[in-house]
Amino acid sequence: MFLILQRCALWTLLIGLPFSTGFAASSAEPQSEKRPKIALALSGGGARGAAHVGVLQVLEELQIPIDIVTGTSMGAVIGGLYASGVEVDALDNLLADLPWDALFQDKTRRRDLAFRRKEDDYNYLSNFNFGFKGGSLKIPTGLIQGQRLELTLGLLTLPVATVRNFDDLTYPFRAVATDITDGEAVVLGHGDLADAIRASMAIPGAFAPVEIDGQLLVDGGSAMNLPVQAAQDMGADIVIAVDISTPLRKREKLDNALSITGQTTTILIQNNTREQIERLGPHDFLIQPDLGPVATMSFDQVLEAANRGTMATLALRKKLSSLSLDDEAWAAYRSSLQRPSPVPPVITDVRIVNQSVVSDDVIRKRIHVALGEALDFAVLARDIDILYGLDVFDHVNFRIDHLADGGNQLVILTREKATGRNRVRLGFELETDFVSNSLFNIGVNVTRVPMNSLVAEWRTQLQIGQYPAIKTEFWQPLDDETRWFVAPELFFESLTFGQFDNQGNELAEYRTYDVGAGLGFGRQLGQWGEVRAGISYDWATADLFVGDPGLFPQVQRSDGQIFLRFVADTLDNARFPTEGGLFVARAALGFKALGSTNDYQSLFATAEYAKTWGKNTLVGDIQTGVSFENEITVNNLYTLGGFLRLSGLRPNELVGSDMLFFRVRGYRRIANLGLLSFTIPAYVGFSVEGGNTWLSTSDISPGSMLWGGSLYFALDTPIAPFYIAYGNTNGDRQSAYFYLGQVF
Repeated sequence: MFLILQRCALWTLLIGLPFSTGFAASSAEPQSEKRPKIALALSGGGARGAAHVGVLQVLEELQIPIDIVTGTSMGAVIGGLYASGVEVDALDNLLADLPWDALFQDKTRRRDLAFRRKEDDYNYLSNFNFGFKGGSLKIPTGLIQGQRLELTLGLLTLPVATVRNFDDLTYPFRAVATDITDGEAVVLGHGDLADAIRASMAIPGAFAPVEIDGQLLVDGGSAMNLPVQAAQDMGADIVIAVDISTPLRKREKLDNALSITGQTTTILIQNNTREQIERLGPHDFLIQPDLGPVATMSFDQVLEAANRGTMATLALRKKLSSLSLDDEAWAAYRSSLQRPSPVPPVITDVRIVNQSVVSDDVIRKRIHVALGEALDFAVLARDIDILYGLDVFDHVNFRIDHLADGGNQLVILTREKATGRNRVRLGFELETDFVSNSLFNIGVNVTRVPMNSLVAEWRTQLQIGQYPAIKTEFWQPLDDETRWFVAPELFFESLTFGQFDNQGNELAEYRTYDVGAGLGFGRQLGQWGEVRAGISYDWATADLFVGDPGLFPQVQRSDGQIFLRFVADTLDNARFPTEGGLFVARAALGFKALGSTNDYQSLFATAEYAKTWGKNTLVGDIQTGVSFENEITVNNLYTLGGFLRLSGLRPNELVGSDMLFFRVRGYRRIANLGLLSFTIPAYVGFSVEGGNTWLSTSDISPGSMLWGGSLYFALDTPIAPFYIAYGNTNGDRQSAYFYLGQVF
């Protein structure tokens, strides 16, 4: 998925957006008394609103002057950009180039996430994130907070960022929203243009409301979807109204709760649209394009909608021509329009407007704007994305204020999450071979962030099931850039594993228990990595549940060590990556002087790299763990077996203090399935696997390696990845799998 912030430079070429925050010196000429004032009223309708661009193209071809623009929802988007000086041909290119799917979600690109949030991906956590405040779960005021959309609108309206009176735009403009407290229409004619557009299209329940001048605003469609009255109130003599509102569903389509709810909303919109149409007089025009299959959310059909808007306007060409200007008058009209100057704004000051406990200095250190130089909006967009990736704000945006001394002040706006500082995410893991082997774990991750002005966090992970565990860590940054940190932790974990013969028959079953504490000190390496050193102590025991002692007798062991860990993570997706890599290495030295039963050394490392060609991806993985001791120890165990870890074997069938494993996974994205508001990618794939575990380093040899592989079908669901698979390992060991959870 590509994002708008990656393509700002391309858009500059495509749509010719100027970069200034003011207008050129020329001012609008007085309107001729002989010519009526013509207004354009653009209705809402989601993706159907792309038809407005087709209408505008024909009106300009007919040389029909526009003096006023009003818009609701998608009409406010097209109308607001047009009113700000964006040429109609540029709007057409914009329709084709905008990553619509990305605009309607808040998720930050993984590369820009704070490294701490990347770590959450490796606890097989779901994509759902709940807040916890005042003793109860909190859900957002909208499924989408609108961060991506707000930032996009801010960038697209950057040329008029300092204009506060919408009468001073290229075309005087009004956006219509609804006050959610009383249902009345609110006509927005001043303030920040991007905020006004965003408020006008804040669909209740889908997008969070927008507060402007003390009013809580949502999509204007429920109050005035076709803003004819707003145009007339601005003094329009003639209104060209473009109605692209969604038609009512047929009875046979009203077969579920969602369709019934949607129909109710459509009835409300249709009723107020009809009221606005009744306000049209004999000299006004109504354009109602036949948008056929283009639905409200059919953003993959925006060019089709624009084309249908063109055809509907051409059908009225003869009547509309009565409003046309001759070539000389048209040239004079065009030259009188105020256009933004193509000069980037020079930023002379930066101010932070911060509604959170986070220090202003922490925010400012992440904004890389050079004072006295032209604003680089691609850098600004990346900086804002990284700030949002801290996962402590509902809203991170910007505006530009023109100062009395002639300078421009960049204002960074942040607002702490309304759902509270506690984040709750659930994790699931379920594996079965449909015969006798099953694995089931449920996990919950509770993170309180920010704990203080330096974005400290307290993260607690609890897991119940076959592998019960609990870990709590307090992570405290030591500087404004949150690079250096200290992190104490406590943990408990338990592992069940068996001893098997070559046919997979269980001879004995063990459970280990490990409890300990640690203290780490380290440095974050931007968003991509971390290095950490520290000291830890843990106490472990192994109990025999079933069978005779074979692997080792019941044993207890203490372990005092110093450790060094390095992590680099540039994967674009932790579940089904298409590019980037992951590298983790941890070395430990155990000393009797620190309470360890024996002196020892251990090393663990894993590496992963993904490469994609079209819809096809290959991912290579390698893992190794070595414990330089003469006997197997209960707190330095590695296991293999189960889906994608020598897939023909039973889960954790192989156990040892030394391990080598590698695999190559290949998968192809074959479909995108729709479920409610979610898109669920579907894949088919394979794996080639090799590896083994050993009781001592001296046992490692090429001849003892086992080989296997799998074929699978997978869905990347919001809860967890889901797999149906077949696995085979040499020795004719075969398994069929149902697996829900992340595979690491």
